[in-house]
Amino acid sequence: MRIAQQTSPADQNAAVPLHSQPLRRAPDESAFPEYPASWYMLCAAAHLAKGPVSLSAFGRDLAAFRTESGKVVVMDGRCAHLGADLGRGAVKGECIECPFHGWRYGPDGRCTQVPGEYAIPPEARQVVYPVVERHGLIFIFNGAEALFPLPFFFDASPEDYVAAKPVEFTADCTWYMVAAHGYDSQHFETVHSRRLHAPLVVDSPTPFARRSTYTADVLGNAYYDRLLRHFAGPTVRISITTWGGTIVLITGHFPNATSQFMICLRPVEGAKTACQVIPFGRKAHSRLAQWLVQPLSLWVRRLFTGGYLIAETEALGSPRYNPRSLVEADREMIEYFHWVANLPRSEKARSAGA
Repeated sequence: MRIAQQTSPADQNAAVPLHSQPLRRAPDESAFPEYPASWYMLCAAAHLAKGPVSLSAFGRDLAAFRTESGKVVVMDGRCAHLGADLGRGAVKGECIECPFHGWRYGPDGRCTQVPGEYAIPPEARQVVYPVVERHGLIFIFNGAEALFPLPFFFDASPEDYVAAKPVEFTADCTWYMVAAHGYDSQHFETVHSRRLHAPLVVDSPTPFARRSTYTADVLGNAYYDRLLRHFAGPTVRISITTWGGTIVLITGHFPNATSQFMICLRPVEGAKTACQVIPFGRKAHSRLAQWLVQPLSLWVRRLFTGGYLIAETEALGSPRYNPRSLVEADREMIEYFHWVANLPRSEKARSAGA
């Protein structure tokens, strides 16, 4: 099933030229939430195979488990009774049982049983988070209700794709600085050796998505650049779509190949960002291709994508946001910062700024 809120580039309205407008000052750092109301990759689905697990996100302790019917549930990990770790409990049918006093909570977070003949306190319930299981991964939304569906590539169905094992690394900067790279036209050549043919084209196909597109020459002497020029082609048309500030979907169309991957951002302590990069490939139809060609293709995609992005992280060191230093050449970045700082926020999202 396709995601209804997403529109294709052909459906977009023409981008309004920004350079005829006065340059806006970038928002203050206090304008950005600590944990945006958006989607995050939590863990691999395989982690739930042996029972509940204890995890953390949004500065909270979480418990994730799969019910006996197969439903994945993620809720606040500290029992509403006396704060025991539910991730150390046990699955009982469709419920999770606290290891301390045996209180049970259903998939909606409500306590269903207190051992003995005691009445269930009305406040005995856990906050439950929206969950999507896709490509063997568990994604959760930071809020009581998802403000937008878990995104995927425009004009594509997740069922037609397979995912490689995520590449994981930590960027020494805030989440909004990481996602801002898609709107920083200067860094494409200085960091990535991509020479743009024309200025970026930026639009917002939905209120929760901001998209940047450009065509560039593939320069550089890194192994992945040399191999790309030889096998994929010397030019590439890139589409970068940021959803909610934490999910970035990138498609690169080369003359002889297409590259598609998702970057999942998660704020961590010390103004850093945990980055999980998921390369995708088209699902093979024959058994032979599924057994031999598809794994090799995903391995190659993972190698190239990981090398490209990790090289950027290592080259940049520890960039820091400074709204007073941004200039005319940073105009698209400034507009991105305003867009992401003003995204709607869920009432129950865990965030210093929400």
